[in-house]
Amino acid sequence: MRSALPTAFALVALAGASSAQIPNLPTLGSNWLDHGYPQLYYTPTNGIAVGLYYAQFRPLGYDDWDAPPPYRANIALHGLITATGTMRLGLEAKLPKLVPGWRFDMRLGTRREARQNYFGIGNETEFDKDNVSDIQPHFYRLDRHRLFARGSIQKTLVSALRALVGFHVERWRLDTLPGPSLYGDQVVAGSAEPPGQATDEASIRLGLVFDSRDDEVAATRGTLIEAIYSRADSVVAGDVSYERITATAAGYVTLTERLVLAGRVVAQAMGGSPPPGTYYLVEASGTDFQGLGGPTSHRALRTDRFLGEDKLFGNLDIRYRFMGERHVFSASLVGFLDVGRVFQPGEGQFQATLDGMHVGGGLGPLLMVGRNGVLGWTLAAGPDGLVVQSHLGWTF
Repeated sequence: MRSALPTAFALVALAGASSAQIPNLPTLGSNWLDHGYPQLYYTPTNGIAVGLYYAQFRPLGYDDWDAPPPYRANIALHGLITATGTMRLGLEAKLPKLVPGWRFDMRLGTRREARQNYFGIGNETEFDKDNVSDIQPHFYRLDRHRLFARGSIQKTLVSALRALVGFHVERWRLDTLPGPSLYGDQVVAGSAEPPGQATDEASIRLGLVFDSRDDEVAATRGTLIEAIYSRADSVVAGDVSYERITATAAGYVTLTERLVLAGRVVAQAMGGSPPPGTYYLVEASGTDFQGLGGPTSHRALRTDRFLGEDKLFGNLDIRYRFMGERHVFSASLVGFLDVGRVFQPGEGQFQATLDGMHVGGGLGPLLMVGRNGVLGWTLAAGPDGLVVQSHLGWTF
C-alpha cells in the first residue's frame, strides 16, 4: 500500500474557479477568468509536497454550458517540490473549443521523479515486500528525469470524427538511488541500460478519433474510439528509432439517472528498437498517461508495476452518484474490475489473450466540483495485495 495517497490537503484543486485568486495578474481578455491556489499534501512515497497552480481560462457560454469540453480554453502554469527531491514544473495550453472545428493542445515540462517505481521489465516480474526495508528502502525505485515538449492539433472531419497530428520531443534519463535496488542490480548484471545516460527522443503521431461522449471529464453516455500511430526516427532527430500503435475503445451507458456503466479496452504495440524509457507512456488523443499500473490504467496495481513494449488492458466501472448534481457538485462511488498485461520479446507475441492477465478490483469515492475538478481514492485487491490509489480525475 505504498501508492501515493494524499492524506492531508491545505487547499485542494477541486475549488476550480472559486479558488483563492492570485491578485494583480491581468487576464488575456474580458472573456477570460483566472484562478490559482497553493498546494500542500503528504504522500507515503514522496513525503510532504508543496506546489502552486495558476490558470487563465475561457469558460463555456450560456448557449453551450453543457458541451462535452469543460471550457473553451485553459492555459495553466503549475509547479511542485517534495521533501524527497521530486520536482515538477509545467506549462500547458488546452484549447478544445476556442476555434470552431479545431482543438489545440500544448505542454512543456520538466520533471524529476525521485522515487519512480521500477519492478523490472516484462510480464513476469515479481514484487516481494521483504525486499523493502530500512536498509534498502529504494529497492523497487529509481530516479527518473524528464524534459519534454508535446503538442497536437485535431480537426473535425464530420460530426464526432476528428483527425489528429502531433509531436513529442523529450530528453530522459534513469538513475540509481542510494542503497541496493533492483535497477542497480540489473545494471551490474548488464540487463539494464547504464544509469545517468541521457536519451533524446523525437516523434510524430497521426490518428483518428471518434468521440461522442456527453462529457469529456465524467462521461455518462457515448463512445470514444482512438487509433494513433507514432514514429521516432534517429536519422531525422533524437537517439532512438521505434514506432508505436495505440488503439482505444471506451463506452458509457446511463442505466438510471445516477447509475453509469463504463468500459474501456486499450492495446498498444511497439516496433523497432524502443528503449525502456519509452515503455512508461501510453498514447491518447488527450493527455498521455502511464501504464501498466496506477490510477490511469490499472487501479489494482502499483504505478508502473509492469513495463513492456506492448500493453493490453481493460477496465470495467459501475459508477453511482449518491449526492449532488452534475456540473455543480457531486459525490460518486465507483466499483471496478481491471485486467491487463504487458508483452516483451521472449514472453510471446502480442495478441488478444486472457493468458497472463493481472486481475484486480475494488471501489472508492470520487468528488467532483464544477466541470473540471475531481478528487478521489480507490482501494483495490490485486496480485500484490491491497493497493490504495489517489485520483485527480476519472480513470477513463
